[in-house]
Amino acid sequence: MITRLKLKNWKSHLDSEFNFTDGVNALIGIMGSGKSSVTQAVCFALFGTFPALQSRRIGLDDLIMKKPSAKKHCEVELDIRVDGKDYAIKRVIEAGKGTTSAEILEDGKVLDETSQAVTRAVESIIQMDYELFARAVYSEQNGLDYFLRLPRGSRMQQIDKMLKVDRFETARLQTVAISNDVKRGREEKLRMVSDLEKEGLDEKAQILEKEISNINKERATIKVDLEAIQKQKSVAESGLSSIEAKENELNENKQELQGIRYASEEVKQSIEAKKKKLEEFGDTAAKSKQLDTEIQNLKKDLENVNSKVMTSRDQIASINTEIKLIGDSLKDLEAVKAKCPVCESDVSEEKKASLVSNRKTKENKLREKANTIATDVEKQSARKSELESEIRSKELELEKLKSVSGEAELLKELEARGQAYVKREQALSKKLEELETELAKIDLKELREKLREIAAKESEAATKLSGMNERLSDKQAILDDLKERKGIIERYKKEIEQDSDIYEKLGGFVKVLKMTQEQLRSEFLKTVNGFMESVWKELYPYGDFDSVRLTISEGDYVLQLKERSVGNEESWIWVDGIASGGERSMACLALRIAFSIAFIPNLKWLILDEPTHNLDANAIEQFSTILREKIDQFVDQVFIITHEERISESVGGTGSLYRLERDKEANEPTRIKTI
Repeated sequence: MITRLKLKNWKSHLDSEFNFTDGVNALIGIMGSGKSSVTQAVCFALFGTFPALQSRRIGLDDLIMKKPSAKKHCEVELDIRVDGKDYAIKRVIEAGKGTTSAEILEDGKVLDETSQAVTRAVESIIQMDYELFARAVYSEQNGLDYFLRLPRGSRMQQIDKMLKVDRFETARLQTVAISNDVKRGREEKLRMVSDLEKEGLDEKAQILEKEISNINKERATIKVDLEAIQKQKSVAESGLSSIEAKENELNENKQELQGIRYASEEVKQSIEAKKKKLEEFGDTAAKSKQLDTEIQNLKKDLENVNSKVMTSRDQIASINTEIKLIGDSLKDLEAVKAKCPVCESDVSEEKKASLVSNRKTKENKLREKANTIATDVEKQSARKSELESEIRSKELELEKLKSVSGEAELLKELEARGQAYVKREQALSKKLEELETELAKIDLKELREKLREIAAKESEAATKLSGMNERLSDKQAILDDLKERKGIIERYKKEIEQDSDIYEKLGGFVKVLKMTQEQLRSEFLKTVNGFMESVWKELYPYGDFDSVRLTISEGDYVLQLKERSVGNEESWIWVDGIASGGERSMACLALRIAFSIAFIPNLKWLILDEPTHNLDANAIEQFSTILREKIDQFVDQVFIITHEERISESVGGTGSLYRLERDKEANEPTRIKTI
């Protein structure tokens, strides 16, 4: 059951809320008051679309309120109760963005939150998709006769979708297509088998197998010859390699001998030069010892001289200090007047002159002594320079003697090296004589020519073998292809048998699908016609038509009315050809109610937008009576959108009644009154 609907900024509804009950829920108002918007909102909340939106007669932005002030979004909230559980659905549309938010709650807990997921959840809960809802439950304004307005040939297609029978038709068509593919494949395989059998594959294969056998025999003979040639080549290469190695050894020894002779001559010259040099210096060891002693003595003399110079310099420094003190005292005496500045005793001029004279005499003696010592320092410094020069000279001479001693050691090494060169020269001369004697007995040119002949035979045999391998490979490939084609024949023969069996079974399956379709349609017609007959008796206020039925004629569904019987004959006429709009509407209304009962027995909803269009007063009265007294025999909850005031009387205590009002001239939003 649909329990509540809330609309915000939805077309002309600024903020509208409806609470629905079982039975009849009627919305009454003049044209443009916002009645149809309510049922459209119900459909949109459930499935995210409705017929006008699905057919693109309007867009999502058209659902957002434009007057009296333009809004940026609109919202739809719908509450339903199914199998004891309460569900709350909400969808939001934003201008220029489409549906930006959607959610569904089950007993207050979120089930899904995206638009498509919410739609799938709704379909699962109410066990009905949009197509079935739009065809069996929801009749939009002027859409009651939707079935009759369908082109002939498409009614069965639409009802088959509602019945899900279209799945059987799809399966049947696909099966027929598969069956035709199997048939075409079988015929193609039969043709290919026939073509292949005409080629004489067995005879060709036998000829090829014989040719391959002959090639293999000839190939084996050539392989044996090639192996023998390769052995001869290996022996010849080994022998030639050995001789060439000795020839290389001979050349290398010649080069080495030449180098040794050159080096030996250089060593001899070096030995002579060093001997001559050593003879010039004589006994270097004794001379070195004597020079070392002399250097040590000179260094001791140098140390004594350095000591004396240091002592003399210290004495001069001490004398200079004493001279400075005397000079300072003389300056002090010159400043003295009549009394001593220290003891305050009288100082006469004679005493003062005596003191000055004594001190100057002492100062002069000290200067003479300092000069004498300075003269001695100069002599000692000259001696120091002489000693240092003599030491350096003797140290250089000692270094030369030591260098000459190293030459003696080097001379010994050169003499040992010269002896080694002589021995190596003798050994190489002997080896060269042996190699030259050995090589003189061999014709190297003849050996190389013989090896070239063997290599030519090897190349010829290898080329012939390679050619045979290529021929063998080509013929084997042809033979493999023949065997593969023979295999194809055998495989195709088995597949042809399998295809024949499959084709036969598919044909039987197509017949079963066809029978199932026809049986389902027959059961559907019995069910719908049973409901329509009951509804028609209550709904139609006149006696000229006894019943209504849905039947199949010329491969499509047609709606028919049964004229009052005359005698034993029944007369059924097509509703399509009836001139009266009222009779057409009554027949379509009966069909709608029957569809609702047949297709959705678990919900039993019915939404009718302006169902009384084309009905006369008597028919409206009859319809109102059914709504008031008998509607619960057919559906649990019905929604009526109408401008017909007389419908309000049909609601009575069976449901809820809302009056929708709106001043269109002032662009006011819809106002709701509960009646």
